[in-house]
Amino acid sequence: MEDSLTAIERINTVLEGEIPDRVPSICLGSDYKFIDLFMKSPYAITEEDLDHFSKDNLNPRFLNTQHLLAKFSPTEIYQNGLNGKIDLCWDVIESVQLRKGEDPDSLITHSGQIYKFIIGDDGIPSYWYMGPSLKTKEKIEAFWEYEDYQKPDKSRFRIESKNRKRLKKYDIVVAPGINGPFERCVLGIGYMNFAKFARKDPQFLQKHIDFLWENNQKKSLELLLKTKPEIVMIASDIGHNDGLQLPLRQWQKFFKPILKEYVEMVHDAGIKFLLHCCGAIEELFPDFVEIGIDGVDSLQPTINNLELYRKKFPEITLLGTIDDSHLLINGKPKDVRKDIKHKIQTLGKKGRYIPGPTNWLLDQKPENIVALFRGIQEFGSYS
Repeated sequence: MEDSLTAIERINTVLEGEIPDRVPSICLGSDYKFIDLFMKSPYAITEEDLDHFSKDNLNPRFLNTQHLLAKFSPTEIYQNGLNGKIDLCWDVIESVQLRKGEDPDSLITHSGQIYKFIIGDDGIPSYWYMGPSLKTKEKIEAFWEYEDYQKPDKSRFRIESKNRKRLKKYDIVVAPGINGPFERCVLGIGYMNFAKFARKDPQFLQKHIDFLWENNQKKSLELLLKTKPEIVMIASDIGHNDGLQLPLRQWQKFFKPILKEYVEMVHDAGIKFLLHCCGAIEELFPDFVEIGIDGVDSLQPTINNLELYRKKFPEITLLGTIDDSHLLINGKPKDVRKDIKHKIQTLGKKGRYIPGPTNWLLDQKPENIVALFRGIQEFGSYS
């Protein structure tokens, strides 16, 4: 049966607290490892698929590999699709060209994070955060002298806008976004520096956070909103497996005010605001409600009480929630189907639920991912 709503209509209906034609789905995107696994599976993208997607100018960029997303289409949209419709995906924009680091194979972001591209023994590339480059107060102060390097590149936002329009034919909504204030600060200066400055020199720390906001993050968000996205999702991984990465009072003091500005700017543009936030983050939900976040993504079920969130914070749409660290790696398709059916019945029976893997696809079994998105189609009807 064909859907009665488009993906964006369905998603916005859910985010507004209403009941759509069916439960929508989310897949953030995929790393190279999953692409390799997928291409070795019975579901692999074929030469015929590649020819078709090439004619539609789909983009194979890292983490937002449009060929993979389109391959899951229902056959009404693409005849060779897998009938596992993806409604929403994510595309994070790095607004400034990366610089070469001190090590020959390292790269540094505009906020001071060191990354490396690594080729594994299996020939599969990966991209990893290696640590902060702004390790001393003197380096941070010197960093402030280079405001021009913080200036966002407008062309990157124009390119992203064109890329997301390419998926309209497949009725897939791309939620573009940038990284939030917590990651930009802490991953650039390091956790030890953050903890030290928060205790001993909070004014210095606040100056650095404000510098990043005023010179890059705010301007980047303004450029993004000018491209008229349908949804915005900001990245801010504040949690880990046992709780928050910093005391709640420090998050409320240093980062909550700026995140509130993110939300207000997006809402002022008439757009819904989603936050991708990994870890055990129950402590943050009252603040999320207060500043008006529409939906929170990731929500690893092994470390978050999802039914409590659903009951205690009905204003917030829950996204993700399907265990990508055990179930989708070690489970069987029947286990995945059982899990998604249960979650739709419990978390989604009153709406405000968009299920999908809790993070980028990496080493999950392709058959489990296919079972997940087919299961959402099968069990996600409200009728």
